[in-house]
Amino acid sequence: MNLFQNLFDRQKSLFATGKTRSYAWRIEQLDRMARLLSENEAALQRAVGQDFKTATQEQVFETLGCIGEVAFQKSQLKEWMAPVKAPVPKALAATGHRGVIYREPYGVALIIGPFNGPLLLLIRPAITALAAGNCCVLKLSERLAATSALLLNLVSKYFEPDAVSAVAGAVDETTELLKLPFDFIFFTGSTRVGKVVAHAAAENLTPVLLELGGQNPALVDETANIPDAAKKIVWGKMAWGGQWCTSPGYAYVHESVAEAFVSEAKAALIALYGKHPKSNSDYSRINNAHGVSRLAALIDAEKVVAGGRSDPESRYLDPTIM
Repeated sequence: MNLFQNLFDRQKSLFATGKTRSYAWRIEQLDRMARLLSENEAALQRAVGQDFKTATQEQVFETLGCIGEVAFQKSQLKEWMAPVKAPVPKALAATGHRGVIYREPYGVALIIGPFNGPLLLLIRPAITALAAGNCCVLKLSERLAATSALLLNLVSKYFEPDAVSAVAGAVDETTELLKLPFDFIFFTGSTRVGKVVAHAAAENLTPVLLELGGQNPALVDETANIPDAAKKIVWGKMAWGGQWCTSPGYAYVHESVAEAFVSEAKAALIALYGKHPKSNSDYSRINNAHGVSRLAALIDAEKVVAGGRSDPESRYLDPTIM
């Protein structure tokens, strides 16, 4: 029997009652989430900081983004739940027909959270799923020891398991979850794993939302404000130690301003993190030692113009420019 079959069946049973479709149920779940976040804000920030040795502003960004999402969903919910008029062909309209769109929840959603959005990329999808009247199972990232352990406890404390449950585990547990016929799957992560999720979803004709990793080039032409562009690109790349999906992957710089850009980018590194970023609490660590070694292997020493050093044991990688 599937490891999560009983949990899945309980959520399907609750959804089948029609209770989750009501405005009252949805608001109750959003209020529960708001309490979870606000009453444990400091603890959540500490856990994120423990997993990444990360900057305070990044911890705050994670919690405030989720708290703000709850407030926004609540403010819009009645309007979103209201039926919407839809156009019909003139021939049908002439005979008195009218079109109406009713927005219906899917059912039970599986939300697979990534390591690089400890709260935003797990809790925010859960907030939207609940606002839409769905039950949900949250698959916590095995790479977030502190954050996942805390959430595992908090979710069971603030929610009924029939409505929202959190589960831990790695590949084996995720594989078991994907065997179940969920009604919707949210996944944030790599393209490689995204293909596995999409294949498993296809077996049950389950709709999926895939947010997959990729490259985000930054373009700097000869008309750019070079100091401003360099500082923004360096910040965007180095926030979360570069471990977020909107981080600039690389920069295309017009040859006429390339030298100036490199000079300004080096200055921006020092302005943001000082001459010794390893001792700067505003500079995040890589999530694990293996990640440091993998990234360090990509550095071409002959092309390094700033940084280049690494320390897998302390999960540190220099902010590096090549």
